[in-house]
Order: sequence, then structure tokens, then C-alpha cells
Amino acid sequence: MAGAEVLVFLLVAVALLAGFALRHDVPYPIVLVLGGLGLGFVPWLPAPELEPDIIFFAFLPPLLYAAAFQASAYELRANAGPIVLLAVGLVLATVVAVAAVAHYAIGLPWPLAFVLGAVVGPTDPIAAAAVLGRLGAPARIRTILEGESLINDGTGLTAYTLALAAIGTTVTVGDVALDFVVKAAGGIAIGIAAGWLFGRLRQAASEPSIDLVLSVLTPFVAYVPAERIEVSGVLAVVTAGVIIGERSHELADAGARLRTLAFWQSADFLLNSLLFLLIGLQLVDLIEGVDDKQLLDVAAYALLVTAVVIGVRLAWMFVVPAVAHLRIVPREPTGHPERLVLGWCGMRGAVSLAAALAIPASVGPRELVILIAYGVVLVTLVVPGLTLAPMIRRFGLGQSEQRRREEVEARMRLTHAALERFDEMGEHGDIPEPDLERLRDRYQARLDRLTERLEEAEGHPDHRTEAAEAQVEALEAEREVLAEMRRERAFPAELLRELEAEIDIDEARARSRGR
Repeated sequence: MAGAEVLVFLLVAVALLAGFALRHDVPYPIVLVLGGLGLGFVPWLPAPELEPDIIFFAFLPPLLYAAAFQASAYELRANAGPIVLLAVGLVLATVVAVAAVAHYAIGLPWPLAFVLGAVVGPTDPIAAAAVLGRLGAPARIRTILEGESLINDGTGLTAYTLALAAIGTTVTVGDVALDFVVKAAGGIAIGIAAGWLFGRLRQAASEPSIDLVLSVLTPFVAYVPAERIEVSGVLAVVTAGVIIGERSHELADAGARLRTLAFWQSADFLLNSLLFLLIGLQLVDLIEGVDDKQLLDVAAYALLVTAVVIGVRLAWMFVVPAVAHLRIVPREPTGHPERLVLGWCGMRGAVSLAAALAIPASVGPRELVILIAYGVVLVTLVVPGLTLAPMIRRFGLGQSEQRRREEVEARMRLTHAALERFDEMGEHGDIPEPDLERLRDRYQARLDRLTERLEEAEGHPDHRTEAAEAQVEALEAEREVLAEMRRERAFPAELLRELEAEIDIDEARARSRGR
């Protein structure tokens, strides 16, 4: 089967597997990682050759950038303490713990044991974020997890690079620490430069299509120079993404922002999905070269390393905050349920698998490290991914009354600002009064609905869901009329597309409020 045909087949597989996950309310990474493993046993489907450099260049920069530019810089700053503790301290502790177990229990040489630790050290919050977002878990938990995953990729992959470089040589702890700091600082500096440069370029570009092209270029322009001078390309991409995300409101108009956001959300999903499937195809070739007894040993090693990964994270969540007198979840008293949920969200994902596959073929028992890493990803995705939702419901960490009130109050504040601006325009006589009055009525009606939700419904989830369902039904009625207008051919097609886009946006908002 030609490469293009394999790609088409994988895209079909992504659509079917992700559709199955959505239909059965299962986080899609779980279905994809299992589906990729199953596809590997299809006899007529060859495994494409994946060069390590291609894996990191094609997949890593866009995946990191997609997460970084959607992150909130001020929320990351507000939670900087716990994020740094988890993204640096916990990752390094995990690397050391896994390396010790891999050396003494599995028999890997120290450098390769540290490579394995660095591979499984960083987390991937995709599955956790899907569950947390669907259940409306506290935003601070999602912020910490997302911030942790952005930075801990840099920590883990920097440790990974250092561990690979140490194979066959002698290094000291001081050398490693200094090299780690230099690589991190250099990556951040290049990220700042790339973010500044592309911020200026996107401000100068008025065409939405050019703005999107510049957005796609940003992660690669940050990543490639950083890797060429041997500093952290991961931190360069993350830094550039956060800077661009923070300034997105001034870099492009609303239409360009919507288009760019939609592109990166789709690219993030597609790249993650393809990576899971491609790695599943590679894995079967590795398994075929291992006999049954060795395979049982590998499974035992993977379970042992998984237990270490999960155990270290849970211990960290309860021990370190108490010892350091810090709150893993700031601003509010930290309860054991919140710490347990954060500890249980230590899924490993596509970055760990890509790093494992990128180990050079000349390095020791490379296949063993890859198989163990895949086992860790498989268990940490499936077990916590399927049990996280019941845990959140059991501890009552779903969408809170406070979160619902905050949403209504924020919308009311924006509506009041619009009404005040209408009054100012009326005083200056810039807009005819009948036009202003119609706009005032529209916004006043929105304010009345928000006030009703705040005072009468009190943000109760049942009222929230019923209101959202009613709005969706009304939008469906609008769609039916829009379809009739298309059949009549009495209105310009461009106008009908604009109206459909407005209905789509309103429906997306209504459905998100009803969750």
C-alpha cells in the first residue's frame, strides 16, 4: 500500500474511532491508542517508517503551540507556584524514581534508565481535559494541568536530550544541572524573540489567510533555531505560543481569530490522532520480534514502571504541599479530593510515545524502552481516563454554583458596557436614534435573561440545561427557514453563508452552556 493510501486509511480510522469515542462518551485518546494497536495487526497495512527527526519536527511544535496559544497567561501566572512544582519538581522526581527502578529491577544501564524516566516523565492532559471540561470541574484544576503539561514537556525532553547525550560518556550532576538551566533559558529567550517577531508581522497583515499562514509558521520558526543551537525547542514554542495567545485580541480581527482558533483546534486533534495510530503501527513490528516469555516480562516491567509513575505523582500531591507549606490549588483551601483528582490526572500521551520512538537505533535495548513506554501510556490513559469522571462526580467537583454565577456576572458586565456605549453614541448624535433604540432593546433583552438566570434560577444546572435546549430548538427553526431561503434562491449565497455562521456560533454557545 502506497504512503498516500496509508494516510487516507488512517484518516478514515481517525474519523471512525473518534466518532465511536464521542458516541460512547469516552475520551478519544483512549480509543485511538487502543485502535492504533489493533490496526497494527492488519496484515495488509504496512507500518510507515518514522524517522525520529520527522516525528519531532512534524508533530511536536504544532501540538505544543496549539495548547500554548490557547492557554491564559494571567491564569498561568496566578498558578505559577503549583505549576512549576509539578512541571519541574515532579517531573525530575519521576525521572529519578523511574531510572532507579529501571536500573535495579529491570537491569537497564543508568543512562538508558534515565532516558526511560525522561520519556514517561511528562504528562499529557488531553484525556483529562476532555473529562474535566465536560463535567465542568473547577477551572483552576484545568489551568494547573494544562500549565503543567506545557512546561513539563520542556523539562522531560530536556532531561531526555541530556540522558541520550550521556550514553557512552561520563558526566557529573553539576554538568547536567548547568546544561539543563542553559537549555531552558536559551529556549525561553528564543521563544520571546519569535513571539515578538510574529506579533509584529501579524499586526501588519490585514488579510485573514496571511494571518493564518503566519500563525502556522510561528511554532516552527521558534523550534528550529532553538534545536539548531541545542537549547530547548519545546520551551521556545511554548513561550512563543503564550505570548501570541496573550496578544491575540490586538493581532487580528474577530473573523481571523475565529478562523485561527478553529484551525488549531482541528490540527491538535488530527495530529494527536495520527500520532497515536502511527505509533500503534510501529509497535506491532516490535512485538513480533519478541517471544511470549519476553513479552510477559515486558508487560510486568511496564506495570512496574506505571506503578512508580502513578505512585510518585500521588505521593507528591499529598506530601510536597504539606512539607513546603504550599497549596497545590491556590486561593481556596485545598481538600484531599482536589489533590487526589490532580494526582489521578497523570496520563501520558503522544509526546512520550514520540520521544520513545526517537531513541536512536544504535542505543542499547531500544525496543524494550519503547515497549515499556507504550505500556505506561496505555495504562495511564485507559485506567485513569475511564475512572476520572466517576471520581469527580463522587467528590462533587463538577460545575459549582460559584462558576455559574461568575459566568452570568461576566456576561452581564459585558452587556452593561455595550449599553453604556450606546448612551454615549446617543449623546453625540453619531447614530440615528431609531437604530440605537433597536440595539438597546436587543441588549436589554439579553440583560434581562441574564438577570433572570442569576436571581430566579440561581444558576441551577437544570434551569441552565432547559434554557440551552430551548435556544437550540429555536436555532433549529432558524435553520429550517434558512434552508427554505436556499431553495427559493431569492437571496445571495454569501449572505446565507454569513447567516448560517451566526447560527452556528449561537448554537455552539448554547450547547456549551448546557453541559
